[in-house]
Amino acid sequence: MSSVPRSLDATIPRDSLRRGTDAITAVARAGRRSTETVSFWAAIVLPVTYLPLVVGGLTGGESILFVWLVALNALAFVFGHGHEPGTHTDRS
Repeated sequence: MSSVPRSLDATIPRDSLRRGTDAITAVARAGRRSTETVSFWAAIVLPVTYLPLVVGGLTGGESILFVWLVALNALAFVFGHGHEPGTHTDRS
């Protein structure tokens, strides 16, 4: 008789696999919450950065910078829309 296990289940307990998956899920949730938080606040702060460009007039390179800042602000709105300031609960 051979002492080699016939399946992976015999060598790795299911509980340890479940714990590993739970840890990965928790890290992913924390990353999502962090992205939402940063995006939410970026969407609020970014208009302050491009308003001086509009007031001072847009020339050559400034118009391209303005377009990039507005596009970045739009992305921040999209990624930050799920953030609820003042809540620290896990919303899965």
